[in-house]
Amino acid sequence: MSEHYFLAVPLPIHIKELLDDYSKKWYSKLPFKKWTYKDDFHITLSFLGPVTYTKCVELMDHLQKELDGFKSFDLSIQQLGIFGSDLQPRVWWFGLKNSNELMNLQIKIRNVCEEIGISIEKRPYNPHITIAKKYNNMLDKKFEVPLRWEEEALNFKVNEIVLYKIQPSNKPSYLPAESIKLKI
Repeated sequence: MSEHYFLAVPLPIHIKELLDDYSKKWYSKLPFKKWTYKDDFHITLSFLGPVTYTKCVELMDHLQKELDGFKSFDLSIQQLGIFGSDLQPRVWWFGLKNSNELMNLQIKIRNVCEEIGISIEKRPYNPHITIAKKYNNMLDKKFEVPLRWEEEALNFKVNEIVLYKIQPSNKPSYLPAESIKLKI
């Protein structure tokens, strides 16, 4: 049986707490149906979809070799954005300062996935951290989703990537299955 998986950059606990505090300020003010649970904040590198355990083992073995020597790097959360229309966005997210290291990591992962036969999304990679999704358009009011980051940038180091198993009916919904440490 295949379960659904994705590869992601995990966030440090203190960053998750700060993001959760920020999103809670808006929870009662914005009509999204689904808000990200604190422990589920992450930066997706590649959504894998339904994958067997055997294929996950193969993937992680190949990634371990491909990422041997890939150095840890810094990221900075410093913006907000949406996917979808301004009036009824599908997703509201935290954005990152451009990072060549993150883009190179994602390309390496995409290449390994393709090499071993895991089909992944063809859309351009847009790294982000989902705050909320599924805008509730049943309300007659007009809402403005904040798109201006007025906080200090949140900086952290990326030391690993994690293979997460999706468990939609649980909280947290994303269970770490395996990880690969990056070189310090």
